[in-house]
Amino acid sequence: MTESLSDRRAAVTRDAIRDAVQEILASEHPASISIPAVAERAGVSVRTVYRYFPNKAALLDDIAEAHMRRADKLTDSREDLFDDPSTYLKVLWNDFASNVESVRVQHASKAGSEIRARRLQMMRDGISTRIDKAFPDASDRDRELFTDLLVAVPSSGMFLELHDRLGMEPELGAELTMWIVGAMQREFEAAGGFGPHVDTSTTTEESP
Repeated sequence: MTESLSDRRAAVTRDAIRDAVQEILASEHPASISIPAVAERAGVSVRTVYRYFPNKAALLDDIAEAHMRRADKLTDSREDLFDDPSTYLKVLWNDFASNVESVRVQHASKAGSEIRARRLQMMRDGISTRIDKAFPDASDRDRELFTDLLVAVPSSGMFLELHDRLGMEPELGAELTMWIVGAMQREFEAAGGFGPHVDTSTTTEESP
């Protein structure tokens, strides 16, 4: 199917808006993200931004998926994240390495933290469904905590530790990270959960 001229123009405008958000994130005041600020930076009207992103939440959701969207173009689909996580993580972390400033900012600013939280929730929603199916006999609490671990271990935070701070190549870091994930899965399966050596009970301190 041939892309129409209007579709190409829309794609260019959408990318200009996305680039404007990334530029704001990399500036001294990343928390200043707003629809008017994005419109001014992108060189478009506020109405144009709202045409593609109806509110700030939609804009942040889109930026949260930026790295994963680029990774999707280099793999078969988003399903690769779950069907072939090792390959997908290598592609994703190579993209992180190519845009490391953006990753750093998302860990260092309020606006970036909000974007990162949105991306992690997207990951969590996908992983939790598979954990529930793979380990139906584990307790709800164990499955919930295990999902959180599987989201946290291969996250951009681990990428920064291995690649940005320790100088490890992104593909090697991804392989080692997936080795950790595999070890956790085998242990979780063998124990039917976290087992008696890990107390996952929720405790509430009494008010003084």
